[in-house]
Amino acid sequence: MAQQLPSFDGRGNTGAYCRYRIEDRSFFSIIKRDIANQAKILGFSAEKIGKLQIVAAEMALNLLKFGERNREFLWKAFQYKGEAGIEILTLDKGPGIRSISQAMEDGFSTSGTAGEGLGAIQRQSDFLEIYSIPGQGTVVLSRIFVNANFPQKDQPFNIAALSVAKPNETLCGDGYFIDYRPEKEVFKILLLDGLGHGPGAHEAAQAAIEIYAGLTDCSPQQALKEIHEQIKRTRGAVGMALKFNFKNDMLSCCGVGNIAGKLMGYTSVKHFPSSNGIIGHVMSSRNQDQEIQWEKNHLLVLHSDGLISRWDLSKYLQVQKYDPAILAACLYRDYNRGNDDTSIIISKYPSIDESRAKANN
Repeated sequence: MAQQLPSFDGRGNTGAYCRYRIEDRSFFSIIKRDIANQAKILGFSAEKIGKLQIVAAEMALNLLKFGERNREFLWKAFQYKGEAGIEILTLDKGPGIRSISQAMEDGFSTSGTAGEGLGAIQRQSDFLEIYSIPGQGTVVLSRIFVNANFPQKDQPFNIAALSVAKPNETLCGDGYFIDYRPEKEVFKILLLDGLGHGPGAHEAAQAAIEIYAGLTDCSPQQALKEIHEQIKRTRGAVGMALKFNFKNDMLSCCGVGNIAGKLMGYTSVKHFPSSNGIIGHVMSSRNQDQEIQWEKNHLLVLHSDGLISRWDLSKYLQVQKYDPAILAACLYRDYNRGNDDTSIIISKYPSIDESRAKANN
């Protein structure tokens, strides 16, 4: 199956982020080279590739200087409204930043350097958000698009997907497919975890995604049943499919195995049910779609079992005001098991009115 870039306004799937643990400067040149090679394929100009390399170098250097634990550098290519770009996430459990606005000023430094790191990242990025809590750590999100004049480049997305392979694996056994077009009243998600790790798990997940991408108007239960029948020659997977009805705000879901799904409100949590089984091997014929009301102040959170089940959103103050990739990175940093593929999908309520307003701007 041909690789598709992840799309934040339409149909798309992807493999994992490229991931680096930052312990010293030895990875800096490798990161810059890998990002530059992908940028050339996407059609970045030499000038834009230079900006990408500045951002990558400064973000990696900040991790090394200020991050104390769990220092990771993640990046991937993506597509937004037909425009290709590269997204970079850095995360750590360092001391945090007490004043982000002050830290963005050129010349400000707490480490005796020139103090141009965050300022340089801001100038070269098309989209930048920094989320930091003193004593808890920092997440930095940067996006750079091929087209310098792309009109939506400075807007946060409403949905984010973070997928990372098990340490020391080159292929991620998790996979996902998102069809997110609220202006057309379309919102569907499939999240899968191929059994085990490595190439066999990756093959199972990607086979299921290819089938799902070819399905038209079917329910989550029907989608899983069709996938089940067609991936029996693979090692199988667990997974969850969801479909949102914009007319009544009902989210239909069907899950097999240990994929977790929740709608998180300020004072309430709605859990998605899931049955025992393995898609492609053993799946109950009595699996049915379940419907849950999606209220406008609730976040959708899906994840594979690479994330421990007991995570707590209350520790991330004001995080719903940020791009959902920030929260996905925080959860991954603080709650991933460290010995499994990990995938997290987070979505804000898909408002038709907001999507149409953005499309008309």
